[in-house]
Amino acid sequence: MLIKNVVIYKENKGYCKVNITIENDLIKSIDIIEESISTFDKINFYVTPGFVNSHLHPNQLLDRRRLDLLSITNLLNQMHQDYKKTDEIRYFQALFVLIDAIKAGATSVYSVASHPFPVIKAYKALGLKGAITCFFNDRWKEGGNAPSLSTYEEITTKFDLAYKEQNENIAIHVGAASASTASDKLLLMLNDLALKYKTKVNIHISEGIQSVKSSLKSYKLTPVRFLESLGVLNSHWNLIHAVNIDEEETSLIAKRNTSIIHCPVSNAKTGVGIAPIKDWINNNITIGLGSDACSNNNTNNILNEAYFASLLHSAYYENPQMLPTSTIFQWLTKNGHKIIGSKQTGMIEEGEKADLLLWDLNHHAFVPKNHKRFNSAILYNAPDIKPHTVIINGNVVVKNYKFLSMEEEKISDFIHKKLDERIML
Repeated sequence: MLIKNVVIYKENKGYCKVNITIENDLIKSIDIIEESISTFDKINFYVTPGFVNSHLHPNQLLDRRRLDLLSITNLLNQMHQDYKKTDEIRYFQALFVLIDAIKAGATSVYSVASHPFPVIKAYKALGLKGAITCFFNDRWKEGGNAPSLSTYEEITTKFDLAYKEQNENIAIHVGAASASTASDKLLLMLNDLALKYKTKVNIHISEGIQSVKSSLKSYKLTPVRFLESLGVLNSHWNLIHAVNIDEEETSLIAKRNTSIIHCPVSNAKTGVGIAPIKDWINNNITIGLGSDACSNNNTNNILNEAYFASLLHSAYYENPQMLPTSTIFQWLTKNGHKIIGSKQTGMIEEGEKADLLLWDLNHHAFVPKNHKRFNSAILYNAPDIKPHTVIINGNVVVKNYKFLSMEEEKISDFIHKKLDERIML
């Protein structure tokens, strides 16, 4: 595949007009036609690396809008109601959510699921890459109906089966909903699995002050300190949310080289607070961005997450330079791949995987084009813009804003039908 006469940004060279040759799933060559260009009248596309959505729940579509205006505690109390979901329903939910995520620019997605096999099937059907975390819980102290609880034998068997589905594009990881849904034994077991299989552990942590109070009541320790006391806080672990942590916990996370996945829209919508981003940055913690679930977001749009993060923290710290565009794009690319554990750099370079986004420079967000700063145009016009073309592993999966390999209308019709059937029961 040859992508002709497009613009990319290269350090030390500025905006360059290039031809990009893709062979198989790799960028074979980048031929620079013109360096440091300033006029873009006859150029149609600006190309960026694909984004990483570092935290997504593909199987919560049926809770969309049903849980609006709820605190995180009440949301969790109501979420795990018995919908009698089949794997077929979970598969179609995952298709819908993941297509939504891809159309927003995610070429790699880090999903979590208590029922991973329909999600794995959806990844393979869509040609998507990334990782899927198998969530296991052996207790439930959050209130409401509990999700499926697992015995240790079931966990080993289920993870072994899921791990066999892993391939060069899809990694299989482990995790738990939170420290309060997993016993000490399970948390230690998850850490052992991560070490054995060289994988990652994902866990929601300190998502609201109530979860901190619950941990203090149960263990006399905050959630992060509790993980440290078990000896499992390490580079294999990704902490999701981590909103309600103090400076000492932040230093501890940095010392253990643990990553944090930031979900600012979900945090704001459920009222859990504003994450201490400045402390995280000052401690050089690896930060990624996730859209969380469309039950508490309500979108699957990672670019919208980046936009909100930029505005939220600029306002909170009263500093418009708190999160420069370059920092946000690093979270969306390089950091996201590091958090997933992939070998990609998140850059447009020869030999890299051909995960690319083509942005239409004729879109009104880029007017006037000659002001350049195209990443700023993308970020700050996030509510109005999506990539014109999405390429994953050298395959065009979205063109002219339309997903190519599946009819989205049929997927949404199936979901409407199944939900209507439930309502009538």
